[in-house]
Amino acid sequence: MTTKPVTATLEADLLAYVQEQVNRGRAKSVSAYLNAALERQITIDRRADAAWKAAVERAQQNPEEVEKAKRRAQRLIEILNGG
Repeated sequence: MTTKPVTATLEADLLAYVQEQVNRGRAKSVSAYLNAALERQITIDRRADAAWKAAVERAQQNPEEVEKAKRRAQRLIEILNGG
């Protein structure tokens, strides 16, 4: 795998925690810890995207449900706008 150096600004408490994990031997380096965390988040995001897509595809197979959802969404917009 190819790596590329980047510059990132982290909140001090987050960096302190990550550095503590490195010091305890739970990660080889700050970079390794951040790479693992990013990999986990990417997996979560991709699963959520796939679930959303599947839900939309299922809903589109039932036009009555699509119309019902549109009416609910419109009502929520009205409520949020003070109606």
